[in-house]
Amino acid sequence: MKRHSIINFAAVGISAVLLVACGGGTAEEPAEEPVEEAEPLADACPDRVQDMRGSAESFTCSCSTETAQAGTVWGAGPYSDDSTVCRAAMHAGLVGDEPANVTINFLDGRDSYTASEANGVETRNWGVWGGSLAFEGAPLGEPEDEAATEACPDNARELRGSEELVKCSCTAEATEGGTVWGSGIYTDDSGICRAAVHAGVISADGGDVVFNIVDGQESYSGSEANGVESRDYGSWSGSFEFESED
Repeated sequence: MKRHSIINFAAVGISAVLLVACGGGTAEEPAEEPVEEAEPLADACPDRVQDMRGSAESFTCSCSTETAQAGTVWGAGPYSDDSTVCRAAMHAGLVGDEPANVTINFLDGRDSYTASEANGVETRNWGVWGGSLAFEGAPLGEPEDEAATEACPDNARELRGSEELVKCSCTAEATEGGTVWGSGIYTDDSGICRAAVHAGVISADGGDVVFNIVDGQESYSGSEANGVESRDYGSWSGSFEFESED
């Protein structure tokens, strides 16, 4: 009798183990992971925001990868307000493979905008411009308190006799005007910005230049360089030449 009872008790124990192993108990459901909702996209950004210049309010809009592929941008942040908005946003690292919202802040114009390459976007130099834009959350490539640079005069005749280096800014428009006499050293009635392109210190897009007033020369030799053709001239009583800015 005792042996039989022991065997039955063992059988009951084995059955209980099998019941648990086979999932006979109540199993807990795994917790669902929270799903993050994507931020709704704002209306598409305008191509440019120059018409909104002077606004004190930030402006949020959305850019797609496709719209960020085209257009021209001036500056490294802040950008000129005639820059293509979504292209500038890609340069700033705010637009990638997916559409994204960007918030635009409107800033004052600057005396110069510096070319830069970032995130596969190459921007251009520019001189004086009346309005700027920057993106909220994006670092600025140029300091906001950058010292102002005055626009270059048409020529340097009124600066004759000065012993100071002259720093000024050329717009793209200014590089197209004026006649240039000489190479390296130019007559002081030469167009400064056009001579700066000839000398290779800026491109036709403009930028800052530094030049020094020097004595007149017995003769000036013309040449063709960087898309600008300068002319020969004889004796002239005032000259200038460009310096490398340290």
